[in-house]
Amino acid sequence: MPSIDHPSIKEEQKPARRWIRRLRLGAVMRVFVIAVITLALLEISINIWINHFADKQTFQQFATFDDVLERYLLRFKEHPYLNYMNAPKYKKNGTRHDKRGYRGPRFSKHKAPGAFRIVAIGGSTTYTEFVDDDRDTYPAQLQKRLRKLGYAKIEVINAGAPGYTSWESLINLEFRVLDLEPDMVINYDALNDVHARLVDPDHYRGDNTGYRRQWKIPRPPCYEQVATVRVLLRLLGRSKTATDLHDLTTRTDTYRYKNRAPTPKAEILKRNLPTYFERNLKSMIAVAKINNVQIMFATFAYHPKKNDYLNADCYRKGIAEHNQIIRNLAAEYNVPVFDFAAKMPTLTCPKCWHDGRHVSKKGAALQGKLFADFIDQQDLIPRESPSEEQETDDL
Repeated sequence: MPSIDHPSIKEEQKPARRWIRRLRLGAVMRVFVIAVITLALLEISINIWINHFADKQTFQQFATFDDVLERYLLRFKEHPYLNYMNAPKYKKNGTRHDKRGYRGPRFSKHKAPGAFRIVAIGGSTTYTEFVDDDRDTYPAQLQKRLRKLGYAKIEVINAGAPGYTSWESLINLEFRVLDLEPDMVINYDALNDVHARLVDPDHYRGDNTGYRRQWKIPRPPCYEQVATVRVLLRLLGRSKTATDLHDLTTRTDTYRYKNRAPTPKAEILKRNLPTYFERNLKSMIAVAKINNVQIMFATFAYHPKKNDYLNADCYRKGIAEHNQIIRNLAAEYNVPVFDFAAKMPTLTCPKCWHDGRHVSKKGAALQGKLFADFIDQQDLIPRESPSEEQETDDL
């Protein structure tokens, strides 16, 4: 009997070996094709889930930066002095920016003869974040109420921008708002200036560089365009994208919101006194008065029982300090101040609030009414003859 090494036996085994190799290659190819199809289906499924079914928080956590930018951040653009501003001609649902970046309907840069123009400045609470329709924002409701009270030629412009502190409001007033020929400016700032104080005391400065950084759009690596890779890296904490405006404009080492601090935040506030908030408001008063513009302040109102970072004692303390500065400056410089914090209902009107600091549509209507009634009672606008034609809202 020939051995297995005999040439004739080897010749007989060659077809069998080729067949086995083909089987193995075929199995490998099938596994490869199945893996490719599985990964492709997984990629498609993840993209569909992120873009069509994920809530806002999940979307911001796992979407590409370009998708986050398109959905949530395209309403802002870089500005050389303000750092950023509302993007001109932005449109989404009921929210519109005009060609200058102001929220609401278009208006002429120059006032019509006899018109009285009010410009509201501040942050997201002036912009009226979370109220979709421009007609329902607090400045729009202020105009509507004042016209009903008989001020037929009143105009109210919404010059608020989410995230603005008193630093941006001051620059906004000087470099943009004055060009609109305002008769009155209403400033509503306080909360965002608490953020600006929650920084390393060694970095707390009058130019706000301890809190603010220049507008910067991140450029994630190209492999993060693959959803499967991106989600895995985000789950492992190896990747993070910009999810909101603060990621583009705020330093990463601040102690705002729920960021951890090396010492109690109340102690940081004691060291970082509201010196610059007070100085910025004084500067607003000076800029307004020298340009023959009446300025009005309002104390900051918030809901104390909403599930919000405002529940933290440091924020309540900071807002209370800022509200007192507003009252003191108003008395010292004879500036009208509306104590909105004392007048705006909280526990008795929970539906007036979207969260602890932003009003809802119902709350914006009430805010506009309360501001208008104060302005009317204080005779801050020259009296006109009531005009029935103008009593309806024409926004």
